[in-house]
Amino acid sequence: MDYRKIVIAGAGAYHFAPAILEDLFVRYRISCEVWFVDADLDMAELTARAAQALARGFGTEARFYYTTQLKKAVFGSDAIIVCADFLDEASWRSDFEMLDEVGLGKQVRLYGGLGGLMQTLRVGEFMAKLAEEMQDSCEPGARLILCDSSYGGMQGGRMADAMSTFYGIPTLALSGSSEYTREKLSLYLEVPKESLRVVTAGLSAFQWVTELVDMRSGESLIPRCMKEMREDSREELAAQYIDFYDAIPAGTHCMQYELLADTPLSPRRTVIYSGVGAGDYELRKRNLALLTVHGPLSPKGSAAWGQIRTSGLTSVRPVEILRALWNPEAGARVPNLGMPCDGAVSGVPAGRFVEGPAVIEKGQVHGLPVQLPVELEDVCAQITLCSRLYAEAAVSGNRDALREGLEIDPALTGIDLLYAEDVLERMMEKQKEALPRFF
Repeated sequence: MDYRKIVIAGAGAYHFAPAILEDLFVRYRISCEVWFVDADLDMAELTARAAQALARGFGTEARFYYTTQLKKAVFGSDAIIVCADFLDEASWRSDFEMLDEVGLGKQVRLYGGLGGLMQTLRVGEFMAKLAEEMQDSCEPGARLILCDSSYGGMQGGRMADAMSTFYGIPTLALSGSSEYTREKLSLYLEVPKESLRVVTAGLSAFQWVTELVDMRSGESLIPRCMKEMREDSREELAAQYIDFYDAIPAGTHCMQYELLADTPLSPRRTVIYSGVGAGDYELRKRNLALLTVHGPLSPKGSAAWGQIRTSGLTSVRPVEILRALWNPEAGARVPNLGMPCDGAVSGVPAGRFVEGPAVIEKGQVHGLPVQLPVELEDVCAQITLCSRLYAEAAVSGNRDALREGLEIDPALTGIDLLYAEDVLERMMEKQKEALPRFF
């Protein structure tokens, strides 16, 4: 494979950095120039130096750079991996205060509703600038991969659709939906994780369990899981959607309500659980420093690297995907890939972004067929159309697309359109410095 330039935006991303480093310098040993970009300059430098130690230890030919300026790194790149968080707490608080004041507190969401739309518009401004930089300065055919932790407001599906559809940049999105779901249901059903096969599919932030099998017996555990959730007071929200759609919500906890109409069981506002605190990042920095000083082949360096590589998501591997796209002989199987629908997800029109299992063969991406319950097909089609309109609005400032999206958004069912438009306009006006395409 040819020498490549790869940019990692969000180099210190807790969930994604371990797999990226492992695949680049240990598993595949890709000859490359790597730019580590992070708002925390110390984290960017530590990650770059630890990566350099891995490359030396495992004999990988690579050059390393770090910066806080993405624009500085993009020039001449073959691929950009974005795994940064975009959740601005001040903006989130502003959204909550305004929506709560007018009695729409349940619209404070991360992906759906008016709160999710505001988050889409803020992220869209960043993505539009990145797209313009890539068009001006990247190599022809440069790839973009968006890694969505589900906690940082990435809007992976909408942004991948925006970059592909409106800028022509080949973009894919990754999430850990099946991994998160497997972790949760292994504990919930008391089945060893290594014995549980889980497949999830649907849309970004709107996935459902399509396969749940105890591999020791070959038994489908979907009927048992549905029964236990219906009887479990802690799973009332999930049980509600099992009754509505005949499908088990995927994820660590039920977030599908964000993209659907309010019900009495919907939370008053979205609560974000990331499971990663300041202590985790301090331990990560300490292990990066130990790896840098001692190298991966010494006892201390090896122990540090072991803690790093097992602390993130293991199924989300953007470098493995890039390698398969660049090397037709490589191939890859991906548990959760956000991609244009090619018929793999039932009920969704071709070309709209879906998420589910996929394979990459001969440099081409193919979704693996999954069958969602018929009750979900119309809902998914409506959400994907709404998401495309919001994505267009976010990167272009198109108010007509914004209004059309508001009109069909399932999350706004029961809310007067003129009222929703008025509230949204006031929210945007309050944050207009972050939304220059609209002002």
